[in-house]
Amino acid sequence: MARVVVSFLFVALLVGQASAGHAEDAVDEPADVGGPEGASGTSAEAEEKPVAVFGKTYPVRFARRPLVMDEGMVRADGRLTVGGVLGTGTFSSLDIGGAVSPIENLELGLSTELTGSVPTSGGTSLISVIFSPKASYGDIPIYARYQFAESDVALIAVDFGLVLPSNTDFSLSAGLPIRIVELFGLFTMDATLSARYRNGDKYAAFIANPSKNTAEFAFSGASILNFTDNGFIEIGGGVAIVNVGGGDGAKNVVELPFFLGGGYTYEGKVLADIFMQFGFNPLMAANGPPGVDTFPVSDNWYVTIGATIHTKPLFGKNKK
Repeated sequence: MARVVVSFLFVALLVGQASAGHAEDAVDEPADVGGPEGASGTSAEAEEKPVAVFGKTYPVRFARRPLVMDEGMVRADGRLTVGGVLGTGTFSSLDIGGAVSPIENLELGLSTELTGSVPTSGGTSLISVIFSPKASYGDIPIYARYQFAESDVALIAVDFGLVLPSNTDFSLSAGLPIRIVELFGLFTMDATLSARYRNGDKYAAFIANPSKNTAEFAFSGASILNFTDNGFIEIGGGVAIVNVGGGDGAKNVVELPFFLGGGYTYEGKVLADIFMQFGFNPLMAANGPPGVDTFPVSDNWYVTIGATIHTKPLFGKNKK
């Protein structure tokens, strides 16, 4: 399959929304400085803080974003991952992908950088180069996400995805992501229920007769806090039952991933999220086959540095 090179363009200027808004208010409604009504109006204006948006409606705040991009938007993403491996050496990879919203509420992509999703391991993207412990190309993910419900406080979507193998196994997945936006005006809660079919056995290296077909069921979630419109931190994890139907000796393994992360959003001609994540995938593996530690932290740690670049709507009803 041909791999398409996605170039990154970092052009950014910080734009303030509040000043222009208050200037217009001052012209349209001159305040009576000496009267109590004028003082009250000024106080009300000071308390109102406009929501910072990119383009027409896409939120700048990482914690306020919908589960899909606005119609006509395009995203490019890249990340460099370093982590542990079984045995000696260190894992390292460069992953470059992208996505587009062709119509309202639909997002299509060749990437793993879905809004509200727990980070995946490196070595999976449109262009994925694994440098170590053994040089190779990574797998190619393809996904479609449709956001079918939205209110002021909650968003619900459905995901479908597949992974075309170059380094691991072919897989099909379906998920139901839910986002609760800024509870109590503070933090956003993400949760996803998902199921995956894998044409292979995740623990094949540890058993004599691995299965050729297994299933995985997972619940994952995260909490995100924007301490400014541009700066954010996140923490997340989950629980997964993997290797359902696996080979003799593997049983049904229970995995618990965990991660911490944070980043900064740079707004200008494009919207760029620059982020860093640290975690374990998984932090714990219970009921595993012989040879798998319950807490395999030395094998499964990872550090990721990356960026996502969003354009303003290039087509459709949101294009200026």
